[in-house]
Amino acid sequence: MPIDNQNIEKKIEIKDIPVMPQVATKVLQLQEDNLDISFKELEKIILLDPAITARILKVANSALYARQREIKNVQQAITLLGFKMIKSMILLVCASNIYGKNKKKYKDIPETIITKSSAMDLWRHLVLTAFIARHIAVKLKLDDKKEDIFVCGLLHDIGRVVLMVNQTDLYGEFLKEMANNPNADVLMIEENYFGYNHLEVGKIVLGKWNFPEELIDVVFQHHSKNADSPYKKSINIVALANLYARILVNEQLSVADAENRDGYVRTLALSESDNEYYSAEFLQDIQNEDLYNISTELE
Repeated sequence: MPIDNQNIEKKIEIKDIPVMPQVATKVLQLQEDNLDISFKELEKIILLDPAITARILKVANSALYARQREIKNVQQAITLLGFKMIKSMILLVCASNIYGKNKKKYKDIPETIITKSSAMDLWRHLVLTAFIARHIAVKLKLDDKKEDIFVCGLLHDIGRVVLMVNQTDLYGEFLKEMANNPNADVLMIEENYFGYNHLEVGKIVLGKWNFPEELIDVVFQHHSKNADSPYKKSINIVALANLYARILVNEQLSVADAENRDGYVRTLALSESDNEYYSAEFLQDIQNEDLYNISTELE
């Protein structure tokens, strides 16, 4: 059934839909057909934003990428980190700014209701999902897609932000409902409370940002058991990473979610040891990675 975007937009105040900085949109539009040109364009875009420039240089000079001499400019950083990695970092900084700017609007929602009830918890969930998704992509030998999948994981729940910002009080009631009924269908409960769900809202937001079709599909279908999309593998990876991210912070999955996790594991041909690793050991390992720690600091 097609989404009635106009009807949903009428119910959501357009002024409260977050604005993605132009730098992010420009970066996503860069093509890699001619890397010499793309590198130069990327450098120009980065230099327009001092905050992003500072973050990139910080990562380039971190222990993760330690070199004998200091990385002093963006050109050196791009050469060291690579085109796709830089693109992911820019989206990371831009996304964190969106959550950071809206913290005050929903800071009073009780943090004890569920794992993602506060802006900080939501941001940490998105960052963790992104890193898990990228790790799974590498494991599946999808190295050329790993940064794209990272960005998909980072923005998969952007619709939740819009719901929290637009209807804070109602969102608090929704969280209480979910806490009291952990096996309930989250999308159904959202529709009962708001008249639409966070997947539909996310699709509208990314459409307004002119983001790529793959990213929009992943955001819209990451709760689907059988996604209808040419980007099905990316959707399944992010959907599974989303569930692992919840497990790693001791959030109990509903019966349906646990079944979905098992289904994604089978579809992606992951082993039982892989399943155990992402459900327990991954969090300890990722905390030793500089980029992950810098990402969580952005909150």
